[in-house]
Amino acid sequence: MLPPLMGATFLKHDKSKVILMNKKYFKPWRFILPGLVLGLITLGVPIYQAFENSFYDIRLYRLGSEIFIGLENYMNLWNDPIFLIAIRVTLIFAVGCTVLSMLFGLIVAGFLSSENIRGTIKARFFMAFFIVPFVTTQVVTGVLGRLFIWDAEFGLVNYFLGLFGFGGVEWLTSSELALPVAIITNSWRLIPLALLVFYAALATIPESLIESSKIDGAGEFKIFTNVKLPMIKYHLIFVSLIIFTSAFREFDVIFSLTGRGPARSTNVLSLMVYQQGVSVGNMGYANAIAFTMFLIVAVITIVYMSIFKLGRVGT
Repeated sequence: MLPPLMGATFLKHDKSKVILMNKKYFKPWRFILPGLVLGLITLGVPIYQAFENSFYDIRLYRLGSEIFIGLENYMNLWNDPIFLIAIRVTLIFAVGCTVLSMLFGLIVAGFLSSENIRGTIKARFFMAFFIVPFVTTQVVTGVLGRLFIWDAEFGLVNYFLGLFGFGGVEWLTSSELALPVAIITNSWRLIPLALLVFYAALATIPESLIESSKIDGAGEFKIFTNVKLPMIKYHLIFVSLIIFTSAFREFDVIFSLTGRGPARSTNVLSLMVYQQGVSVGNMGYANAIAFTMFLIVAVITIVYMSIFKLGRVGT
Protein backbone atom coordinates (compact mmCIF):
# COMPACT_ATOMS: atom_id res chain seq x y z
CA MET A 1 0.00 0.00 0.00
CA LEU A 2 1.22 3.49 -0.85
CA PRO A 3 1.09 6.04 1.96
CA PRO A 4 -1.35 8.95 1.44
CA LEU A 5 0.26 12.21 0.30
CA MET A 6 -0.92 15.73 0.98
CA GLY A 7 -2.97 17.08 -1.96
CA ALA A 8 -2.90 13.78 -3.81
CA THR A 9 -5.69 11.85 -5.51
CA PHE A 10 -5.63 8.08 -6.12
CA LEU A 11 -7.55 6.64 -9.05
CA LYS A 12 -7.66 2.84 -8.94
CA HIS A 13 -8.20 1.23 -12.31
CA ASP A 14 -7.48 -2.29 -11.04
CA LYS A 15 -5.78 -3.98 -8.11
CA SER A 16 -2.30 -3.77 -9.62
CA LYS A 17 -2.29 -0.20 -11.02
CA VAL A 18 -2.63 3.03 -9.13
CA ILE A 19 -2.35 6.43 -10.80
CA LEU A 20 -1.05 9.15 -8.54
CA MET A 21 -1.77 12.80 -9.37
CA ASN A 22 -0.03 15.12 -6.96
CA LYS A 23 -0.51 18.88 -7.20
CA LYS A 24 3.15 19.30 -6.36
CA TYR A 25 4.24 17.55 -9.56
CA PHE A 26 1.27 18.08 -11.87
CA LYS A 27 1.92 21.35 -13.77
CA PRO A 28 -0.78 22.08 -16.40
CA TRP A 29 1.23 24.97 -17.86
CA ARG A 30 3.73 22.47 -19.22
CA PHE A 31 1.10 21.22 -21.67
CA ILE A 32 0.43 24.67 -23.15
CA LEU A 33 4.03 25.91 -23.08
CA PRO A 34 5.02 24.69 -26.61
CA GLY A 35 1.95 26.28 -28.18
CA LEU A 36 2.44 29.45 -26.15
CA VAL A 37 6.06 29.80 -27.27
CA LEU A 38 5.12 29.15 -30.91
CA GLY A 39 2.30 31.69 -30.69
CA LEU A 40 4.59 34.34 -29.22
CA ILE A 41 7.08 33.81 -32.03
CA THR A 42 4.64 33.72 -34.94
CA LEU A 43 2.26 36.40 -33.64
CA GLY A 44 4.10 38.38 -31.01
CA VAL A 45 7.15 39.25 -33.12
CA PRO A 46 5.18 40.63 -36.13
CA ILE A 47 2.87 42.60 -33.82
CA TYR A 48 5.86 44.12 -32.03
CA GLN A 49 7.54 44.98 -35.33
CA ALA A 50 4.36 46.61 -36.65
CA PHE A 51 4.09 48.61 -33.43
CA GLU A 52 7.74 49.70 -33.63
CA ASN A 53 7.57 50.61 -37.34
CA SER A 54 4.46 52.73 -36.76
CA PHE A 55 6.67 55.33 -35.06
CA TYR A 56 8.87 55.74 -38.14
CA ASP A 57 8.59 57.27 -41.57
CA ILE A 58 9.42 54.21 -43.68
CA ARG A 59 9.16 54.21 -47.45
CA LEU A 60 8.79 50.87 -49.21
CA TYR A 61 11.15 51.73 -52.03
CA ARG A 62 13.68 53.53 -49.82
CA LEU A 63 14.30 50.95 -47.11
CA GLY A 64 17.18 51.79 -44.80
CA SER A 65 16.33 55.50 -44.59
CA GLU A 66 13.85 55.28 -41.72
CA ILE A 67 13.16 58.47 -39.78
CA PHE A 68 11.76 58.39 -36.25
CA ILE A 69 8.66 60.63 -36.10
CA GLY A 70 7.05 59.49 -32.84
CA LEU A 71 3.25 59.68 -32.76
CA GLU A 72 2.96 61.64 -36.01
CA ASN A 73 1.54 58.66 -37.93
CA TYR A 74 -1.18 58.16 -35.31
CA MET A 75 -1.99 61.86 -35.20
CA ASN A 76 -2.31 61.95 -39.00
CA LEU A 77 -4.37 58.78 -38.85
CA TRP A 78 -7.11 60.15 -36.61
CA ASN A 79 -7.22 63.36 -38.63
CA ASP A 80 -7.60 61.43 -41.89
CA PRO A 81 -11.25 61.42 -43.03
CA ILE A 82 -10.59 58.37 -45.24
CA PHE A 83 -9.47 56.40 -42.19
CA LEU A 84 -12.57 57.39 -40.22
CA ILE A 85 -14.77 56.31 -43.13
CA ALA A 86 -12.84 53.02 -43.35
CA ILE A 87 -13.56 52.31 -39.66
CA ARG A 88 -17.28 52.85 -40.21
CA VAL A 89 -17.29 50.68 -43.35
CA THR A 90 -15.32 47.92 -41.60
CA LEU A 91 -17.66 47.84 -38.61
CA ILE A 92 -20.75 47.74 -40.86
CA PHE A 93 -19.17 44.98 -42.93
CA ALA A 94 -18.15 42.90 -39.87
CA VAL A 95 -21.49 43.27 -38.10
CA GLY A 96 -23.43 42.54 -41.29
CA CYS A 97 -21.43 39.38 -42.00
CA THR A 98 -21.85 38.23 -38.39
CA VAL A 99 -25.62 38.71 -38.32
CA LEU A 100 -26.21 37.19 -41.75
CA SER A 101 -23.92 34.18 -41.22
CA MET A 102 -25.29 33.46 -37.75
CA LEU A 103 -28.90 33.76 -38.88
CA PHE A 104 -28.66 31.49 -41.91
CA GLY A 105 -26.33 29.06 -40.16
CA LEU A 106 -28.79 28.72 -37.29
CA ILE A 107 -31.79 28.31 -39.59
CA VAL A 108 -30.12 25.60 -41.68
CA ALA A 109 -28.75 23.82 -38.59
CA GLY A 110 -32.20 23.84 -37.00
CA PHE A 111 -33.72 22.47 -40.19
CA LEU A 112 -31.13 19.68 -40.55
CA SER A 113 -31.44 18.70 -36.89
CA SER A 114 -35.23 18.50 -36.94
CA GLU A 115 -36.82 15.15 -36.24
CA ASN A 116 -38.02 14.49 -39.80
CA ILE A 117 -34.74 15.44 -41.50
CA ARG A 118 -31.98 14.42 -39.09
CA GLY A 119 -29.96 11.38 -40.24
CA THR A 120 -31.62 11.08 -43.66
CA ILE A 121 -29.98 11.19 -47.09
CA LYS A 122 -31.63 14.55 -47.61
CA ALA A 123 -29.83 15.92 -44.54
CA ARG A 124 -26.47 14.66 -45.80
CA PHE A 125 -27.06 16.24 -49.20
CA PHE A 126 -27.96 19.63 -47.75
CA MET A 127 -25.01 19.48 -45.36
CA ALA A 128 -22.59 18.78 -48.22
CA PHE A 129 -24.19 21.52 -50.33
CA PHE A 130 -23.83 24.18 -47.63
CA ILE A 131 -20.27 23.18 -46.72
CA VAL A 132 -18.96 23.73 -50.28
CA PRO A 133 -18.24 27.48 -49.73
CA PHE A 134 -16.10 26.55 -46.71
CA VAL A 135 -13.50 24.85 -48.91
CA THR A 136 -13.21 27.71 -51.41
CA THR A 137 -10.55 30.36 -50.88
CA GLN A 138 -11.43 34.01 -50.34
CA VAL A 139 -10.05 35.07 -53.72
CA VAL A 140 -12.10 32.42 -55.53
CA THR A 141 -15.19 33.57 -53.64
CA GLY A 142 -14.63 37.18 -54.69
CA VAL A 143 -13.89 36.34 -58.33
CA LEU A 144 -16.94 34.07 -58.57
CA GLY A 145 -19.09 36.81 -57.11
CA ARG A 146 -17.72 39.48 -59.46
CA LEU A 147 -17.84 37.48 -62.71
CA PHE A 148 -20.74 35.05 -62.32
CA ILE A 149 -23.09 36.27 -59.57
CA TRP A 150 -23.20 40.07 -59.43
CA ASP A 151 -22.06 41.07 -62.91
CA ALA A 152 -24.55 43.54 -64.41
CA GLU A 153 -24.64 41.85 -67.82
CA PHE A 154 -23.85 38.17 -67.28
CA GLY A 155 -24.47 37.65 -63.54
CA LEU A 156 -26.94 35.09 -62.23
CA VAL A 157 -28.74 37.59 -60.00
CA ASN A 158 -29.65 39.89 -62.89
CA TYR A 159 -30.53 36.87 -65.02
CA PHE A 160 -33.18 35.74 -62.54
CA LEU A 161 -34.37 39.31 -62.06
CA GLY A 162 -34.81 39.54 -65.83
CA LEU A 163 -37.11 36.52 -65.76
CA PHE A 164 -39.53 38.60 -63.68
CA GLY A 165 -39.24 41.67 -65.88
CA PHE A 166 -36.73 43.64 -63.82
CA GLY A 167 -33.90 45.50 -65.52
CA GLY A 168 -30.21 44.87 -64.90
CA VAL A 169 -28.88 46.34 -61.67
CA GLU A 170 -25.31 47.68 -61.39
CA TRP A 171 -24.51 45.85 -58.17
CA LEU A 172 -20.76 46.42 -58.06
CA THR A 173 -20.61 49.95 -59.44
CA SER A 174 -23.24 51.45 -57.14
CA SER A 175 -21.91 53.06 -53.96
CA GLU A 176 -25.18 52.16 -52.19
CA LEU A 177 -25.22 48.49 -53.24
CA ALA A 178 -21.55 47.50 -53.29
CA LEU A 179 -21.18 47.13 -49.52
CA PRO A 180 -24.33 44.99 -49.04
CA VAL A 181 -23.16 42.84 -51.97
CA ALA A 182 -19.76 42.38 -50.30
CA ILE A 183 -21.48 41.45 -47.02
CA ILE A 184 -23.67 38.83 -48.73
CA THR A 185 -20.73 37.37 -50.68
CA ASN A 186 -18.48 37.05 -47.63
CA SER A 187 -21.34 35.69 -45.50
CA TRP A 188 -21.86 32.91 -48.06
CA ARG A 189 -18.33 31.77 -47.22
CA LEU A 190 -18.80 32.05 -43.43
CA ILE A 191 -22.21 30.38 -43.10
CA PRO A 192 -20.73 26.82 -43.13
CA LEU A 193 -18.67 27.61 -40.01
CA ALA A 194 -21.77 28.62 -38.07
CA LEU A 195 -23.72 25.69 -39.54
CA LEU A 196 -21.20 23.05 -38.47
CA VAL A 197 -20.86 24.35 -34.90
CA PHE A 198 -24.59 24.82 -34.40
CA TYR A 199 -25.47 21.44 -35.90
CA ALA A 200 -22.97 19.71 -33.62
CA ALA A 201 -24.25 21.65 -30.60
CA LEU A 202 -27.89 20.81 -31.35
CA ALA A 203 -26.96 17.13 -31.65
CA THR A 204 -25.76 17.12 -28.01
CA ILE A 205 -29.11 18.18 -26.57
CA PRO A 206 -30.66 15.25 -24.64
CA GLU A 207 -33.57 13.60 -26.42
CA SER A 208 -35.36 13.22 -23.11
CA LEU A 209 -35.56 17.00 -22.78
CA ILE A 210 -37.12 17.32 -26.22
CA GLU A 211 -39.54 14.45 -25.58
CA SER A 212 -40.71 15.99 -22.32
CA SER A 213 -41.37 19.27 -24.17
CA LYS A 214 -43.47 17.42 -26.73
CA ILE A 215 -45.47 15.78 -23.96
CA ASP A 216 -46.20 19.26 -22.60
CA GLY A 217 -47.64 20.17 -26.01
CA ALA A 218 -44.76 22.22 -27.46
CA GLY A 219 -44.38 22.30 -31.24
CA GLU A 220 -41.16 22.21 -33.26
CA PHE A 221 -40.77 26.01 -33.35
CA LYS A 222 -41.41 26.41 -29.63
CA ILE A 223 -38.99 23.60 -28.81
CA PHE A 224 -36.34 25.26 -30.96
CA THR A 225 -36.74 28.73 -29.44
CA ASN A 226 -37.44 27.77 -25.81
CA VAL A 227 -35.37 24.61 -25.40
CA LYS A 228 -32.66 24.30 -28.04
CA LEU A 229 -31.52 27.92 -28.31
CA PRO A 230 -30.88 28.35 -24.56
CA MET A 231 -28.93 25.08 -24.57
CA ILE A 232 -26.51 26.34 -27.25
CA LYS A 233 -26.24 29.90 -25.94
CA TYR A 234 -22.48 29.83 -25.49
CA HIS A 235 -21.97 28.27 -28.92
CA LEU A 236 -23.84 31.23 -30.40
CA ILE A 237 -21.70 33.72 -28.48
CA PHE A 238 -18.43 32.01 -29.37
CA VAL A 239 -19.19 31.64 -33.09
CA SER A 240 -20.36 35.25 -33.37
CA LEU A 241 -17.03 36.41 -31.95
CA ILE A 242 -15.04 34.22 -34.36
CA ILE A 243 -17.04 35.40 -37.39
CA PHE A 244 -16.84 39.07 -36.36
CA THR A 245 -13.07 39.03 -35.94
CA SER A 246 -12.69 37.15 -39.24
CA ALA A 247 -14.87 39.64 -41.13
CA PHE A 248 -13.20 42.64 -39.46
CA ARG A 249 -9.85 41.79 -41.03
CA GLU A 250 -11.20 40.49 -44.36
CA PHE A 251 -9.15 41.52 -47.38
CA ASP A 252 -9.24 38.96 -50.19
CA VAL A 253 -12.98 38.82 -50.84
CA ILE A 254 -13.45 42.60 -51.00
CA PHE A 255 -10.27 43.20 -52.99
CA SER A 256 -11.18 40.63 -55.65
CA LEU A 257 -14.87 41.62 -55.64
CA THR A 258 -14.91 45.44 -55.64
CA GLY A 259 -11.31 46.61 -55.17
CA ARG A 260 -12.47 49.02 -52.39
CA GLY A 261 -14.74 50.90 -54.75
CA PRO A 262 -16.87 52.50 -55.93
CA ALA A 263 -16.12 55.84 -54.26
CA ARG A 264 -14.44 53.98 -51.34
CA SER A 265 -17.82 52.49 -50.33
CA THR A 266 -16.09 49.16 -49.58
CA ASN A 267 -12.76 50.58 -48.44
CA VAL A 268 -12.26 48.56 -45.26
CA LEU A 269 -9.22 48.97 -43.00
CA SER A 270 -7.32 45.98 -44.40
CA LEU A 271 -7.58 47.45 -47.92
CA MET A 272 -6.38 50.78 -46.60
CA VAL A 273 -3.32 49.06 -45.10
CA TYR A 274 -2.58 47.51 -48.51
CA GLN A 275 -3.14 50.78 -50.36
CA GLN A 276 -0.89 52.79 -48.04
CA GLY A 277 1.78 50.13 -47.66
CA VAL A 278 2.05 48.76 -51.23
CA SER A 279 0.49 51.29 -53.61
CA VAL A 280 1.71 54.45 -51.88
CA GLY A 281 4.71 52.82 -50.19
CA ASN A 282 4.20 54.54 -46.83
CA MET A 283 5.03 51.57 -44.62
CA GLY A 284 5.09 53.52 -41.35
CA TYR A 285 1.56 54.83 -41.91
CA ALA A 286 0.35 51.37 -43.01
CA ASN A 287 1.79 49.83 -39.83
CA ALA A 288 0.00 52.46 -37.74
CA ILE A 289 -3.30 51.46 -39.39
CA ALA A 290 -2.57 47.75 -38.90
CA PHE A 291 -1.71 48.17 -35.22
CA THR A 292 -4.82 50.31 -34.70
CA MET A 293 -6.87 47.47 -36.24
CA PHE A 294 -5.26 45.08 -33.77
CA LEU A 295 -6.15 47.34 -30.84
CA ILE A 296 -9.76 47.76 -32.01
CA VAL A 297 -10.26 43.99 -32.35
CA ALA A 298 -8.54 43.35 -28.99
CA VAL A 299 -10.73 45.89 -27.16
CA ILE A 300 -13.94 44.59 -28.80
CA THR A 301 -12.98 41.00 -27.93
CA ILE A 302 -12.19 41.82 -24.29
CA VAL A 303 -15.43 43.80 -23.85
CA TYR A 304 -17.44 41.06 -25.59
CA MET A 305 -15.96 38.32 -23.44
CA SER A 306 -16.52 40.38 -20.29
CA ILE A 307 -20.17 41.04 -21.12
CA PHE A 308 -20.97 37.39 -21.80
CA LYS A 309 -18.50 36.05 -19.20
CA LEU A 310 -16.64 33.86 -21.67
CA GLY A 311 -13.63 31.95 -20.42
CA ARG A 312 -14.72 31.83 -16.79
CA VAL A 313 -14.84 28.50 -15.00
CA GLY A 314 -18.38 27.33 -14.46
CA THR A 315 -20.03 29.57 -17.08
